[in-house]
Amino acid sequence: MVGRHRLPPTGEQAALPADVDLRLLAITQGRTVSEEGVATLHDLGFTTTGVDFSQVAVATAQDRHPGLDGLDFRLLDTDRSGLDLLPPGAFDLVTCRLFLPFVDLVPTDAYARHLLAPGGRLLVTTPLAERQRAGWESIGLRSAALDLLRSFGWADVTEYPLDDLPCLLLTTHPAPERTSR
Repeated sequence: MVGRHRLPPTGEQAALPADVDLRLLAITQGRTVSEEGVATLHDLGFTTTGVDFSQVAVATAQDRHPGLDGLDFRLLDTDRSGLDLLPPGAFDLVTCRLFLPFVDLVPTDAYARHLLAPGGRLLVTTPLAERQRAGWESIGLRSAALDLLRSFGWADVTEYPLDDLPCLLLTTHPAPERTSR
């Protein structure tokens, strides 16, 4: 534990960049913004913004962590262009933990890329639908959706085993080098 917050699972820790002087956006759903590691990421040294569509979850997170410098919680409808309200290129790392099965993958990927600085990274942790018991498949992404995510033209895709959850670190292309004439 760091402070009073739970650390992200070991596989996710391995996927986090060593340089913690980064701007991080945690896209969450429901109570995850207040209970599952957003403040922990801040405790690890990241300048952290947690966004969620749940007014109750954001208010709870704000009440639990008042006035911490470098930790911000915002109410955004992340499935309906809410991410478009954030400044482009403003984040070095975007995390989507247990979130992608509940949104449209293609636009969410596009919004995440739009928010990442050149060379930025998207960290995705999600259950696989095929590994869920009957009737619970909707809480996970299908393997084909993960394959699609991997194929979106990332500069690098690294996978970290996390028990029964895939954990992918997807890196955007760096800014082009300027050449002098």
